[in-house]
Amino acid sequence: MSRFVAPVLVASALGLAFFAAGCTEKLVAPPPPEPILGVPDSIQQVFTAGCAFSNCHGGATPRQGMGLDDARTSYLSIVGVAAAQNGAFQRIAPGDSANSYMVMKLRNDARISGQPMPQGGFPLDEAEVMKITAWAQQGAPGEDQAFATSTNVE
Repeated sequence: MSRFVAPVLVASALGLAFFAAGCTEKLVAPPPPEPILGVPDSIQQVFTAGCAFSNCHGGATPRQGMGLDDARTSYLSIVGVAAAQNGAFQRIAPGDSANSYMVMKLRNDARISGQPMPQGGFPLDEAEVMKITAWAQQGAPGEDQAFATSTNVE
């Protein structure tokens, strides 16, 4: 019987050692998910009221591929994205409102191609243009959509 007890004891001791070693490791939580960013509600309100129409920058086929239907779509369509009419500029160049093509279009800047925006509603109220301009100049910070309370109205 002692022939069998010794190997069992050794195996048990080794098993306990491996188990104990495993228990001393700290469990590491996975990193938090990347935030889902969108434009702030104050900016989206301007887009919803003046741009996000099915014959303009809304619906299934927005003009220039620039969808402005909701905060997330707007953010992905404009922040750091090359302007379709002039790829030398970004639609919204974070921290550089003077060279943000969307701001240029809203102000009828001499560097734009085509018509000023919003189409059929130019000029946009200066306070609304200033909201977009200031947001772009501040780096176009996104708002985490997990916590945003959208004021988008269909």
